[in-house]
Amino acid sequence: MIRWTTMIIVFGTLLAGVLYDRVEQSPNVVDVVAETAPVVPSLRVDAPIASTWFCPVGSSVEGGYADVTISITNASEEPAVANLDIQTEAGPGAGLRVALEPLATELVALSALSQNEAAGVVVEVVGGEGVVGHQVVTPFGNAEGPCATESASSWYFADGATTRDTGNFLALMNPFPDDVSFNVAFQTSSRTREPIDLQSAVVPARSVRVIDVSEFVAREANVATTIETIQGQLVVERLLTADGSLGPIGAALQLGVVAPAPRWSIPAGRIHEGADDVVTVFNPSDEAAAVDVQLDPALTSDRASFGLVPIELTVPPGRITTLDLAAAAEARGLPLPYELGITVISVNDVPVVAERTQRSPGIDTSLIGAGGTSAKVDPARRQDGSDQEIPVEDDGGLGPLDPGYVQRTAVSGLTTSRGVEIMSTRWLSPWATMLPDDGTAIVVTSVEGALVEVRQILGGALSPPLRGAVDPEGRTIITLPAPVAGAPLVLTADAPVSAEIVIVSGDRHDVVAMIPVLEPPAAEAADEEGES
Repeated sequence: MIRWTTMIIVFGTLLAGVLYDRVEQSPNVVDVVAETAPVVPSLRVDAPIASTWFCPVGSSVEGGYADVTISITNASEEPAVANLDIQTEAGPGAGLRVALEPLATELVALSALSQNEAAGVVVEVVGGEGVVGHQVVTPFGNAEGPCATESASSWYFADGATTRDTGNFLALMNPFPDDVSFNVAFQTSSRTREPIDLQSAVVPARSVRVIDVSEFVAREANVATTIETIQGQLVVERLLTADGSLGPIGAALQLGVVAPAPRWSIPAGRIHEGADDVVTVFNPSDEAAAVDVQLDPALTSDRASFGLVPIELTVPPGRITTLDLAAAAEARGLPLPYELGITVISVNDVPVVAERTQRSPGIDTSLIGAGGTSAKVDPARRQDGSDQEIPVEDDGGLGPLDPGYVQRTAVSGLTTSRGVEIMSTRWLSPWATMLPDDGTAIVVTSVEGALVEVRQILGGALSPPLRGAVDPEGRTIITLPAPVAGAPLVLTADAPVSAEIVIVSGDRHDVVAMIPVLEPPAAEAADEEGES
């Protein structure tokens, strides 16, 4: 029997023009959502004068596994200074001090500072509002993402692979003056593996250690990872690559999760024929998790038209469960290609970790382009949530459907997303690749509905806003102009939203996390108010 998830939708009716004006007048001063659990990466609205960022994945030698460039953005109108300290497999490396003008970005290629097989970076930004990310170049493709803002004693990855064509590299950074020991466990759908060489293992002080997961796990299509320190804290990031021998070629960069959560929003995704699109839910607890996977369609009306009720999953303790999203879309008669986000909800409040993996193996989608193609819905194939076919005469008059694609469909590439566990009214990106022909876009979702503005930071100023509206429980896509190769981004909204960046070209597909701005936890805010 299908379980219907009840959600309370609260939204006000305000004039759109007034709301747009409110956001535009104060692009850097908006309400933000209170933090309810550790979120990495994130910024606090009450951030101190200095912020520290950790970028574990990288190398700084020609032909390294991930040649890295650090991007440092000052998103405020005050000057700032960034101090970079390289951490290598052998210990501390070179350092660099960089002056940051207001609303400016500096790119630092590590190969210009040192030559190391493994090289992470710690960046301290003093003054201004600093946000830090990195871009990596691998033999199989490029990837980018934000750096971490916190260290932690536990790190989780819901998915990964050790198949013949896949590289799965975990970079463990210890930026502190004492050695850190740790344990690693790998989970599949049927077993847990705890390699003896990764029990009570050590990351020396101020260094980075890279683990090739394929050396410890036999060939598996889906592998979750848990890293727990015995003492001290680490920062952990993963690089996933596909070499093209079995289909897709590309790279994906992703920070780990420091704490499971009962809800995850993964806004970006497009299902199309010939590509693999799966969501994996990992339950690291000792209690079974009852999970709903909510399908978030391109058009909110499609939720009723195609019977998109939540899909029930049960995830046993310490195990993973994988859902084939392409098969789920086909079973419900969604016309492909189709824009589809997902929301993962633990209905019994057992916290979980979720990850979406999309692989596009170079299929022929020459008929798909900006604007999309109309697709005739065949009501005889359309199915509701109980898997019962809908008779032709009950199709409700559905005709050609054009969900209005504003971005090309990825024909090749590998991308992963762990989604976001919290929503905010302000999101930042330190630097994002800007591709022509609508190749770069932001996907935004909202529970309440929201009006959104996106600005690029260009030449020491904020660009004119690009605007969009998100329906309650809906999603919208805002494409970005490409006057430069890359630019930092500022997203503001009049209600809480989640957001991801999508980058698509003929040989690349990347989903890039943005950085939410959060209020301090309620208890801490109350303490500060009492002190004042």
